[in-house]
Amino acid sequence: MSHIPAFAVVGVPNAGKSTLVNRLTGTRATVVHETPGVTRDRKAIETEWAGCIFKLIDTGGFDTSDDSILGGDIRSQIKAALGEADAAVFVVDGRAGPLSGDHEIADVLRRVKIPTLLVANKIDDPRHETELVVFHELGLGAPLPVSALHGTGSGDLLDEIVALAGRLAGERGAGGDAGQDDERPAEIPVAIVGRPNAGKSSLLNALAGEERVIVGEAAGTTRDAIDTTVSWRGHEFRFVDTAGMRKAARVSGVEYYAYLRSLASLDRAQVAVIVVDATIGMGELDVQIVAEATRRECATLLAVNKSDLAAPDLTEIAGITARKLRQRPQALAVSARTGRGLEHVLQLVTDLRSRYTAHVPTGALNRALSAITEQRAMPGKGRRKLKLYYISQFQTAPPRFAIAVNDRDLVTREFGYFVENRLREALSFQGVPLIIDFKER
Repeated sequence: MSHIPAFAVVGVPNAGKSTLVNRLTGTRATVVHETPGVTRDRKAIETEWAGCIFKLIDTGGFDTSDDSILGGDIRSQIKAALGEADAAVFVVDGRAGPLSGDHEIADVLRRVKIPTLLVANKIDDPRHETELVVFHELGLGAPLPVSALHGTGSGDLLDEIVALAGRLAGERGAGGDAGQDDERPAEIPVAIVGRPNAGKSSLLNALAGEERVIVGEAAGTTRDAIDTTVSWRGHEFRFVDTAGMRKAARVSGVEYYAYLRSLASLDRAQVAVIVVDATIGMGELDVQIVAEATRRECATLLAVNKSDLAAPDLTEIAGITARKLRQRPQALAVSARTGRGLEHVLQLVTDLRSRYTAHVPTGALNRALSAITEQRAMPGKGRRKLKLYYISQFQTAPPRFAIAVNDRDLVTREFGYFVENRLREALSFQGVPLIIDFKER
């Protein structure tokens, strides 16, 4: 099946959509908390059941109340998810009965005219299944009882999803779409991280050319890690917008789980775009975020956002990175609002990925190593001096090198950093993590 069917998971706040998505995918891909309204943006998770691969698109709760600050934005995200989905999984609270919001969602589903599976969640006791007849008034057929928390009925629901995916594939085949192979270049996984309210979501929307994630004035609007694919000049990028990162000791509750999602997004990225607020400047928290991305072996660059509001001092930022950051990431002045520097960001991400996955010829490596040995005296103990014999690369993504030496104990920490910095300069690996192993010949 060349096309992966997508199912939008919709429902009112606190119906258990995210818990159900985690249950069906066997992951903890979405943030779950007892507080209603934790999910705000739409997030697609790919999974498999009975040999069928499909996507579940988790969405925020369809909130119709007037006091919901982000209600309109969340409803727009839900409608966008339905627009890109092949079918819907409509989750209702089986214990609460049909709510006014459920009726509104049912009306929306009838208008978009896509197949819908009605799911009554929180049915932990089979004796309560007889009470589900009231959901027939939604006009979407009999609900399937499940308990996302305990897993009851989840296998039956997955069977229904797979069966519906099969029918949809048959319809596409009859329409002549089957068999079309979508040849696409490999995606470049990119995490967008930074302090709260630096403009990460605005930057992602500007790069994607659409309102892919919700943007709000208040810090902390984004709570989950949201994947978005962007095509540019023959390259495919998979950008992951993340929640704003504070110091771990200062986050709790929903923010703590969002913080963990942000760290996990770095683990599956090859390039991290650290968004710095130009109106604040680069502070210690920004340095710590870059260092965290470095620890998780990401190539890094600094996107100094809001340059339309304040002119960033890139020279000062370069001085900070040279003193405090091993990778020496490049800093770019950008504006999500005006579009300034966006193409430069995409170009630099492409260049970083190329260097991140590059294999340097052995001859070039040893010429660089020879130049390093001439720049300073080798460390030693007593009359015994360190000798560097040769260097070779044995891994990419990130690049990893082995340097043969006469005595590994003679390699000091300071000298190891010196070699790393000189190699980074000689081989144009600014912003790219380098791993160097000193091995006795």
